[in-house]
Amino acid sequence: MQAVPQAGAEKAPHKLYLSVWRWHFYAGLYVIPFMVMLALTGLVILFTPQIEDLQYRDRMFVQPQGTLQPYSAQLEAVRKAYPEATIQRFRPNLEPNRSSQVALEQGQRELTVFVNPYTLAVLGEVDNASRWENIATNIHGTLLVKQEVTLPLVGKVNLGDLLIEIAASLMVLLVVTGLYLWWPRNQQGVYGSLVPRLKARGRTYWKDLHSVPMFWVSLIVVFFAFTGLAWTGIWGDKYVQAWNTFPEQMWNDVPKSNQNLESLNRTGEKLVPWNLENSKLPLSGSMAGKDGIPAGTPVNLDTVIQYVRDNGVNYGFWVAMPRGKEGVWTVSASSMSRDVTDARKDRTLHIDQYSGKVLADIGWSQYSLGAKAMASGIALHMGTYGWWSQALNALFCLLILVASVAAVAMWWLRRPAGVFRLAAPPMPQNLPLWKGAVALIIAMSIFFPAAGATLLLVLVLDYLIIQRIPVLKQAIG
Repeated sequence: MQAVPQAGAEKAPHKLYLSVWRWHFYAGLYVIPFMVMLALTGLVILFTPQIEDLQYRDRMFVQPQGTLQPYSAQLEAVRKAYPEATIQRFRPNLEPNRSSQVALEQGQRELTVFVNPYTLAVLGEVDNASRWENIATNIHGTLLVKQEVTLPLVGKVNLGDLLIEIAASLMVLLVVTGLYLWWPRNQQGVYGSLVPRLKARGRTYWKDLHSVPMFWVSLIVVFFAFTGLAWTGIWGDKYVQAWNTFPEQMWNDVPKSNQNLESLNRTGEKLVPWNLENSKLPLSGSMAGKDGIPAGTPVNLDTVIQYVRDNGVNYGFWVAMPRGKEGVWTVSASSMSRDVTDARKDRTLHIDQYSGKVLADIGWSQYSLGAKAMASGIALHMGTYGWWSQALNALFCLLILVASVAAVAMWWLRRPAGVFRLAAPPMPQNLPLWKGAVALIIAMSIFFPAAGATLLLVLVLDYLIIQRIPVLKQAIG
C-alpha cells in the first residue's frame, strides 16, 4: 500500500482512499478474530462425517449377518439398556454395514446410543456434549456464551450469537472496502492483483497474501456471511426466517399444538429444516389428515418407517417419537442434519400416532422461494453436496486463515516500533464525505441492524471522541 502523504498535500481521491482504508481497518480489527474462529470451527464441522467414522468406528460400523431385526426390536434393546432414559428419536441404518442410532436423554445428559441391527447388541454410547461437531457448532454459533442481552425492538438475544452476527454483517463491509483498496492502481499488473508476488519481501509479500486470496474468495465470503446470518438471532430470526417459515395455513384443518418443530432439536443438533423450525407441531387424536398407514395396521416404528420408505424417502432420516398422548411421529430427512446431500430431497412428515394418517408432508416443492434459496445455500455452506463441496469449502477456509494471518502481519510491520498503538490509517483532513458515511450506516442498519448500530457507534467514537482527545487519538492513530 502506498505511503501516506502529508495532510496538506492530500487530494480528494487520496482522501477517499484513506477514508475507505480506515473503515476497512476498523471492520477488520473486529472481524478477523471471528473469521479465524469461524474458519477453524468450520473445518471441524465440515469433516465431521470422516472424523466420527474414525473416532466411533467400533460403534458406527457392524458386520452384516443375516436378516435385519425389526426396528421396534432394536429400539426395545436400547430401552432395556437405558430403562431410566427418555427416548427421543431413532435413525435406521442406511447401509448394511452401519449400526442404527437412538437419541435419548438420561438425567442431564443427551446421548446417542448405537445398536447392531442384526444382533440387537447395544454397541455403546456417545455423549453429545463431547462430540467434536457439537463443540465446534456451539463455538461457531454462540462462542459457548450462555448470557442473554435485551435489545430495543428485538428482545432477548444470546450475547455470543449477537457478537458473531455483528462480525458476519461487517464481513460484507469488509469485502466492499477491500475490493476498493485492491483495485489495481498505478498500472499495477497481474502480479500483486491476481497472483501474489511470493518473491517479494516485507509488507508487500504479506499485502499480496492478504489481498489476492481475498479477491478470489470475496463473493464466497459474502455468500457465507449471508447463509450464516440465517441462523442468527436478529437478521436470521427476525428478518429472513420470519418471512420464510412454512405457511401453516396449508394444513389449517389439522389441529396444532403450542410447540414449535424447533423443540425437536437437541443442543448443537438440528433435526428439522431451517424454514420449518417456527412451525407448530400437529396433534394426534383427530380424524384429520390424509390416508397414510392403512387402517387396521398397528402404528409403530416399523410401520412408520415402512410407510415413508414406500413413499419416496429412501435415504437417511430420523424418526422422532410421539411426545405424550397428543404427540405425533415426525420423520425428517434434512440436508441440515446431513441426512441428504441435496436440499431438494428435504422431506418432513407428521403422522398421527393413533390413526396413522399423514397430518403434514412437506418437501422442496412446498418451500417458498426464499426458503429454497436458504436451504440450498445452507447445504453449500455446510459442504453437504459431496466430496467436491467439502474440498472447496476446505480450500476457502484455508484461504481465509492465510488472508487473516497476512492482515495481522501487515499491521505488525506497519505499527510504530516500541509503543503500543493500533496504528489505524489517518483520518483525512476536511473530508466532505459525511453524507456518504451516514448513507452507508443507514443502508447497513436496514439490511443488517446489528452491523448498522455498530458502525454508528464506531463513527461516534471516532469522530466525536477519539479525534478530540489527544491521548486516544495518538493511541489509535
